[in-house]
Amino acid sequence: MNRWSLKTRFALAAASLSVSALVAGLLLLRPFVYQHQLRDLDEHLAGNAEELFRDIENFRGPPQDFRKPIQERLIPVVLRGRFIQIDGPEGQLLHRSANLHGVNLTGAPGTYTTVSIAGHDSRIGSFPHGFLKVHIGTRLGAIENMQEDLMTGILWVAPVMGVLVFGLGWFLGHRAMRPVSTLTAAAEKIDAAAPDTRLPLLDTSQEIIRLTEVLNSSYDRLQKAYASAARFSADASHQLKTPLAVLRAGLDNLRARPDLAPDVRPEVNALLKQTRRLTTLTEDLLLLAQIDAGRLRLELEPLDLAALTRAVLDDLEALAPARGITVESDIPASLTACGDARRVSVILQNLTENAAKYAGENGRIRIVCALTGGTATVSIANTGPAIPQENRERLFERFYRAGAGENISGHGLGLNIARALACAQDGDVRLLRSDGEWTEFQFHLPVSAAASPVSSSPL
Repeated sequence: MNRWSLKTRFALAAASLSVSALVAGLLLLRPFVYQHQLRDLDEHLAGNAEELFRDIENFRGPPQDFRKPIQERLIPVVLRGRFIQIDGPEGQLLHRSANLHGVNLTGAPGTYTTVSIAGHDSRIGSFPHGFLKVHIGTRLGAIENMQEDLMTGILWVAPVMGVLVFGLGWFLGHRAMRPVSTLTAAAEKIDAAAPDTRLPLLDTSQEIIRLTEVLNSSYDRLQKAYASAARFSADASHQLKTPLAVLRAGLDNLRARPDLAPDVRPEVNALLKQTRRLTTLTEDLLLLAQIDAGRLRLELEPLDLAALTRAVLDDLEALAPARGITVESDIPASLTACGDARRVSVILQNLTENAAKYAGENGRIRIVCALTGGTATVSIANTGPAIPQENRERLFERFYRAGAGENISGHGLGLNIARALACAQDGDVRLLRSDGEWTEFQFHLPVSAAASPVSSSPL
């Protein structure tokens, strides 16, 4: 239900509450209707008893001795369908209608009871008159039919009412949520390509206007903070590149000097290694700053992904023998995809370097390039221990190395850069499996797209 829209949930809630209230009200009303019908019937039976007494007294040739049976002819024709029993002064039976089938009616004078006669509920009233006591009644069929009709009405009215209220609630919810939908559509347009775009102030309720103002203010603060952070990363990277280049050149010249003391050379080599690491880190940070700021220019055009994969494979095969790594590959003659060839090479380089790091000594690396489901894919797998399940969600975070240890070089930026560059080209990089036998990453790109320069969007 959480996947349903707010207006749908609002309409369902309104329909449920309305139907529940309607059904509860009708069910509570039902016994009141029943009691009201019984009171009307009791009054009607009392009137029937008076009519019976009057006819017995006024009928030509009435009985003079009320201890003798009363003949059927003394019962008014309109009452002969009723259940009638007449008792004498000593309680002797003077008359019992045939439809009672021998059932004896009892009851204190002036009371009404509900009894079962021939399998049907019947209402009986007991009335005194002089020496006589009359029990007169009728079936509750009309009242029971009314109760059944009421239940049938509830069963029919409830769903109809539910549908009507749902429709009305959905319509009202749609109208009420229209400003929110407009603001949502406007918010989706706020990205790195249009950072100055803000939510429009709609002519609607004060609450929505106030929310819009607060959100616009938040966007202003976020834009300033984001721009400041991106500018700092870019400026810092730019400022570091020059002194690092000078430092590296100086160390190279120092190492090339013939008079360099042998005991100093290892220290110079170590400094050069750290300088290269700093240079690589600076370049990575500058690339990420460009991606974050949406300033990375991409030239998307058809490219041969198979050829780019073979180029990276050649570099890997040149380095693999030194570590005893076996490289396997399955690459077709050609595979057309759409992307920026220079950035795709960086992605493939990062993924193969990552595989070489974690394959370990005498490990294996397998590279498969194929067309999968209309998407060009490159799968790069390496042997080695499985990545713990709790670490897999963080693999693509910056500077996260999943407990690699000091014996494995790197800064934890390779996978993050690979995914960022892939997503900027409408592709992706994901972990397919890591089961202790193989750890496999897959990089995919669309096979076609409009060839036009685009800017990346920050992740």
